[in-house]
Amino acid sequence: MLRTHLKRGTEKWLHLTTLRCRSKSAAGKQCWKCSSSDINNTFFCASCGVLRESAEKEDYFELLKLKKEFNIDTLKLVQNYRHIQSMIHPDKFAQKSEHEKAIALEWSSLVNKAFKTLSKSIERGKYLLTLNGVSISEDNTSLDKEFLLTMMDLNESVEDAETADELKTIASNVSVNIEHLNSKLVQHFKAHDLDGAKEVIIRLKYMNNIERTVKEKLLHLNLKP
Repeated sequence: MLRTHLKRGTEKWLHLTTLRCRSKSAAGKQCWKCSSSDINNTFFCASCGVLRESAEKEDYFELLKLKKEFNIDTLKLVQNYRHIQSMIHPDKFAQKSEHEKAIALEWSSLVNKAFKTLSKSIERGKYLLTLNGVSISEDNTSLDKEFLLTMMDLNESVEDAETADELKTIASNVSVNIEHLNSKLVQHFKAHDLDGAKEVIIRLKYMNNIERTVKEKLLHLNLKP
């Protein structure tokens, strides 16, 4: 009896789990109001015109109507972002139902996140790697010791710098290195060299951190009486 009861309980749990998965997979594909499955328009139902519900996972490139590549058209990114926000911004749905207001808020937040991710080279690169199943660990053990020692020396130079001129010289050199790394990143993604792209992104994170530290110290020096 106990085994039969457990078996039935397990079967019921599996059935409910399957239904939940189906429900989640259908979210964003079927209109919440008229049940139409026409998905020609990402944001609005082609049948009844209401704002569609967003799916759990939206591809940022597809969302902002861009080719899935690293070297994107930044002007088109901004134009598409503004155009989409002009259609789905929550202010446009102030007179709609609470459900539609909530949907508009979700879309607007998602589009903002997509724009911020794709507008920054490091975040865009990391996102592309994620889409290809490549993750970046926090320990960065893949970097060679020579580069890490160079970063340590550079950090010490920033700490030891006492004048704005010294900091500006460091900032100039860092800026050149960042530009060089960004060029390499474009090349790696064009060649679909994901490991190479991953390494460059990690190096860029170090260089960007140093650049930020230099700017903060320059600001501090300029604020001194």
